[in-house]
Amino acid sequence: MLATSAGPIILRNLECFVDESDPSHGLIVGCPIMKILEYSTDELLVRARDGQTEWELAGTNDTTAPTAEGTMPLQRVCRLQAAMETSAPSVAASEDIERYETRTAFPTMAPEVLADLIRTLEQIFKVATAMGLVLEPRARLKAILRTRQDVFRLQFSDDPPVRVAPLQVSLKPGVTPTKSQPRRYSPDDRAFLERHVDALWQHSLVFRNPRSRWASAPRIVRKKEQDHDPLAGPRMTVYTRAENERTEAMPWPMPVLEVVIGELEGAHVFFVLDWFRGDCQLPLHPDSQEYFTFVTHRGMYTPTRVPTGATDAVAYCQGVVEEILGDLLGNGILCWLGDILGYAADATALMELLDKVLARCEEYGLKLLAKKCQFFATEVMWCGKLISAQGVMHCPERVQGLIGIPLSRTAGELQQFICAITWMRRGIPEYNRPTGDLYAVLERAMILAGSRKKQKLNRFLLIDAGWSERDTACLNAVRDALLNMLPLAHPSPTAEVCLYADASQAYWGAVVTQIDPSKLQLPLEKQNHRPLDFLSGRFAGASSRWATIEMEAFASVESTRRLEYLLLRPRGYTDHRNLVYMFDPYGSDGTMARYRADKLQRWALSLMSFKYVIEHVPGEVNAWGNLLSLWGAGPVFPTESIARRVARLAVVDRVSPLQEFEFVWRSEGEIRTLQQDTQYQEQARAAGVNWDDERALLLSPNGQVLIPPDATVLQQRLCVIAHAGAGGHRGAKTTAAALSEVFVWATMPADVSTFVQGCLHYMVTAGGKIPRPHGETLVATKPNDLLHFDFLSMLEGEDGSKYVFVLKDGMSGYVELVPCIDATSDQTYASLLDWFKRFGVVRLWVSDQGAHFKNQVIARLQSALGAHHHFTLSYTPWTNGTVKVVNREVLKSVKALLSERKLQTTYWPRVLPVVQVALNSMPSDRLGGATPLTAFTALPGESQLRSILHPQDPLEASVTWVEAEITNHLQTVRAALDGMHAEMTSASEKRRRAARDRHAMKRGLRPPSSVKATLSLLSPRQVEVVTSLPWFGADRNALSALLMITPSRFKI
Repeated sequence: MLATSAGPIILRNLECFVDESDPSHGLIVGCPIMKILEYSTDELLVRARDGQTEWELAGTNDTTAPTAEGTMPLQRVCRLQAAMETSAPSVAASEDIERYETRTAFPTMAPEVLADLIRTLEQIFKVATAMGLVLEPRARLKAILRTRQDVFRLQFSDDPPVRVAPLQVSLKPGVTPTKSQPRRYSPDDRAFLERHVDALWQHSLVFRNPRSRWASAPRIVRKKEQDHDPLAGPRMTVYTRAENERTEAMPWPMPVLEVVIGELEGAHVFFVLDWFRGDCQLPLHPDSQEYFTFVTHRGMYTPTRVPTGATDAVAYCQGVVEEILGDLLGNGILCWLGDILGYAADATALMELLDKVLARCEEYGLKLLAKKCQFFATEVMWCGKLISAQGVMHCPERVQGLIGIPLSRTAGELQQFICAITWMRRGIPEYNRPTGDLYAVLERAMILAGSRKKQKLNRFLLIDAGWSERDTACLNAVRDALLNMLPLAHPSPTAEVCLYADASQAYWGAVVTQIDPSKLQLPLEKQNHRPLDFLSGRFAGASSRWATIEMEAFASVESTRRLEYLLLRPRGYTDHRNLVYMFDPYGSDGTMARYRADKLQRWALSLMSFKYVIEHVPGEVNAWGNLLSLWGAGPVFPTESIARRVARLAVVDRVSPLQEFEFVWRSEGEIRTLQQDTQYQEQARAAGVNWDDERALLLSPNGQVLIPPDATVLQQRLCVIAHAGAGGHRGAKTTAAALSEVFVWATMPADVSTFVQGCLHYMVTAGGKIPRPHGETLVATKPNDLLHFDFLSMLEGEDGSKYVFVLKDGMSGYVELVPCIDATSDQTYASLLDWFKRFGVVRLWVSDQGAHFKNQVIARLQSALGAHHHFTLSYTPWTNGTVKVVNREVLKSVKALLSERKLQTTYWPRVLPVVQVALNSMPSDRLGGATPLTAFTALPGESQLRSILHPQDPLEASVTWVEAEITNHLQTVRAALDGMHAEMTSASEKRRRAARDRHAMKRGLRPPSSVKATLSLLSPRQVEVVTSLPWFGADRNALSALLMITPSRFKI
């Protein structure tokens, strides 16, 4: 800044000489600078001639140092310039290998570049004016741009790095340098590399370093601007994977965009600033510069600034911007690396905020890219999201680009498409539903291609992975969902937050909305909900076999875990009444199995940090569909959604026997009516029971109401009331104590004890050993009458097999072991057909409820063959113990054979046939000493010892004799088989009964008695069932027992 008579003048990026010998002159500028300032030498001479025609300039060639006394200013300038010319150091021939960062860098900006910058800022100023910037803030913006003009750049300049501590990379202990060879580049890429590296060298951003022990190869990446701009060039990146693997990563917390964007509530105007080439502004410590040396066809160059792609580059960049902006973050400023977003309620406050930010940038020497800045707007693009006062949306250009992508032909293209839309999933309701089939196709393609990397997947066609018209329809449905994405509102501190969670058999979804608290009393179709976020997921593996209540609970719990920052005081909605009962902080549920109750209670504990209110929405209201309709985003698959809703209407709302419609609470009047019998009153008075005139009841000396001995229905209902519900299904003593405080009858202790022993829920709440569910497993009486099957998980074998499909005949125990790659319905289908084509169709199947067994494929096969598929109970593996025992034996035998033959574990498919032979040839005590092979096929089950003995010599015989012998042999075999099967069935039943008795005696359990009863549902059809519940007469506990085991209503 120079002082003139008209005021100060600022000269930026000025190269000057400093004359320290004369303090009266701070700096001296040369003729080129004076020409830029429109200084004319001719005008000076003309003005000098007007004063006098002759001037005395003696001593101007003296090269001695100028002094302050007796010299004119012009003489001092000439002497200083001559001294510098004579004392200038010679430049060594090896200057190219000198460390360039030791040279002094003078910031300069060419006149034409400065003119372009001014024009660019003027255009941005006009855009702000067109966006509605009013007069006073507009004048303020113009003054800011005039004062802070040096903060902006359009291209490289000799600017020093940002004034912060340089990045010093920390290497892992014991690492060695890595050096890459130069790549082979095309002529165009070589020309670009020469121009780009020369520009970096000219601006002191790199220096030549041929002795570097580290080197990485650059890669030339094409920009999308090259498609329509012939002057646009590519981008140079450096492949630093080897250096990154040897670097200790720097920890730094990156902001979560979904969270920080929530601070924009109340903002109406915005500005956006972008760094100018962040990789050219951040300083790199001299001790770390050699690590990022890159090699080209012209030599090796070491950067002096932090390169893009380094392990610590992102964390360091975020740390620098937070250091520069400091207290402004969260107070009108959000930053994500080099992208800065400013927001305010009005234009005046926004301009003041902009001035503060530019002042910080000027203080630290941070430069901004002028053409990407926006100083005033009501709608801006930041980090790929369109931000306005109404909410947040994804960039329309990106959405349109995804929609315009042609249909995927290869697995690599599908993988890239799925990765792109996953970034937008928070704006798509029920995202996992339309994309489920696409994920399944991609997983199949990855398995068949043997890799998950894009390079290999690009060579694998989707049609080879089973791509069908249904998958094409799903892809089009995803495109439609992208077009119907909803804008997400900014969270308001005064609004009521609502959580709608729902789940089906395969997927779960949730939406968080906000609404004015005064509108909550309106019907749902009239409430103006604004969405804050969407979540969705898929049930896979063990979660796909959860009960409905667990799936519903998981949707709510997982939503609160992910969206905790939004749910300060949530109001939850669900269409499952059991879920409301479970999550009620003041309720209890004693009718649920312990393992399930424990899981749900753990989930409920995670909700204790929220002050939530959970409400029930009936399924027929279809709150989810109403909300999507109000927002203009209909369901992707309406048919499936409606079917799921209809199925939900079948959920029974009654969760306790006390809430049954048929259950009648007894009143004092009914008890008084039962006590009116004269004969009974006389017997009661003789026993010492008094009549209370005030209450008109028979009372014991302790004030207990006397119940007649023949009122068995009343006694039973009183037991139900005292034991169930709030009674908590406690023990007999606790129930009797609670009952005896109010009522009394002669046999009450024995009746209560009998009642409690017959309660199934008491087995869970009482603690100790819980007996197995009452009932018998299915038993076969002849070969090929009952077929058990299951999948056994193994290590991946040499041929890719990961499972063994185990099939076992129910009567003989004959086993077949089929190695397979995946546990799928297709493998089950093929293995069952292979069994049936060799041994005949089996009409009764037994398996667990895995997705590979319980599906449409197996159901259609069962229907076509006229078979019955019995599924065992979930979480009760002993109900399918017949095949579980085989699984255990297979594992033990495989391990033993691999160890015996000294084979690797991946060779287990080789020994699997030997294991099958061993299992089928092993004599069984259950079969009376016969082998499973003999029992099933009537073939002799011989051991390998038989191979020691040679067969006898052949016998000569006629054809007639052979036919007769065959007929007699078949008749004998038939009779022998029938007898053998009967003996085996009898022996097996005796062993089973003895084992059951031993188990009961060891555990101290009382074997339940089975009672056969004919129950008629409220529907016209009749069904005969066998129940193993303890039965104590028609009037005692029959009703309570049935009410406890099933929510359905039966008529006995």
